[in-house]
Amino acid sequence: MKSSLKTLARIQKFNIDEQRKRLNEQLDAEEKILKGLETLDRQFEDEKAFARKNGNVGDFGAYVRRYLKQKEDLNTALALVRRKIEEIRDVISDMFKEQKTYEIVERNRREREQKEEEHKTQQTLDEIGTNAYIKRHQN
Repeated sequence: MKSSLKTLARIQKFNIDEQRKRLNEQLDAEEKILKGLETLDRQFEDEKAFARKNGNVGDFGAYVRRYLKQKEDLNTALALVRRKIEEIRDVISDMFKEQKTYEIVERNRREREQKEEEHKTQQTLDEIGTNAYIKRHQN
């Protein structure tokens, strides 16, 4: 039982580390999407300023439709990534609770073993003391 709890705790730690890697990947993806949105908005403002100065060059309406579609796609991707981030955080939270349970069980087991050892030591000392008392009073 002793080694099985340690093994479970070690496996749990490994699984938590794996989930953290997944979380970091999703956080990186979120950051890239946010930067993509910023870049898209900045490009839109530049294009809008260009269209004001040069009203008869190009089709700004087509650009706006393309911009809105790209923005919608990025926002959809952002919502999906954020949903994944929350799911992973929930999993990690549950895993930490499970790991804490293993730690508590291990600590209780150690305390129980220590109390048993102290009890055995006390019994031995009591027996030695009783035997010494009997020998002194027999003589």
